[in-house]
Amino acid sequence: MTILWTSEAKKSLRAIKRYIAQDSEFYASLTVVRIVERVEVTSQMPTRGHHVHEYPEAALREVHEGNYRIIYSFTDERMDVVTIVHFREELNEGRLTSRHSQRV
Repeated sequence: MTILWTSEAKKSLRAIKRYIAQDSEFYASLTVVRIVERVEVTSQMPTRGHHVHEYPEAALREVHEGNYRIIYSFTDERMDVVTIVHFREELNEGRLTSRHSQRV
């Protein structure tokens, strides 16, 4: 399965790294690696994620890594990482509309 990251998801990942790096470059890099690894594992069985409770009508799923929610959609051929949100953040619809996907 091909994994594609939306511009919003890439922006979220960069922001997470910048925020954590204020305290520790090591943990910032480790967190990013763990999120990317979680996405790769999820792509092997994308139906295992659960539906996003804020938007039950949307064809979105989520899995968790540490304090983060990885929001994605999928077809038989590809998985689109839509955004990554900290559990304390509100997931608003604006973060779900950026659909310009690219491989990472």
